[in-house]
Amino acid sequence: MNVDYKNKYLVYGHNKDVVKYVTEWFNLFKEQTIEIVAEIQDIDAQQKCESIFWYLAENVRYREDEGNNQYIKSPARLLSDGEGDCKSFSIFIASCLYCTGIPFCFRFVNFDGGKYYTHVYIVAYPDGQQIILDAVETDRMGVPIYNFARPFVKNIDVPFFLNDR
Repeated sequence: MNVDYKNKYLVYGHNKDVVKYVTEWFNLFKEQTIEIVAEIQDIDAQQKCESIFWYLAENVRYREDEGNNQYIKSPARLLSDGEGDCKSFSIFIASCLYCTGIPFCFRFVNFDGGKYYTHVYIVAYPDGQQIILDAVETDRMGVPIYNFARPFVKNIDVPFFLNDR
């Protein structure tokens, strides 16, 4: 993957437009992880989801954006920087799923009932089953929890259909 240090997008202000920016950025870089997932093409779809989750968890550290700056990174930039937040994590996972042909959606959630969605993660649907891919959520030891999501107050799902490929 090539990182030209231009593939990071900065949005000033609140995350009110996060749904728009995350999905637009995904569409720009959705094929960027094709080399990474080439190694897992011979396993079943559920194993692919787990492999993608742990690959991200082992190679990138979660770091929340500071202040009103909202950074959205391409998959290559995320791996190069070695850190990112839920938006960049989701774009990375979505790119991997896209490249493996697994249907998914972006799930934008709100935990406090406020006006804006404050977190995003991916829900994969391999073989018709739902798998949560949110490497931000960790146990008491700081280890990401596979197939887990915190309860939320409201959400919006933005599906990606394989016929969009």
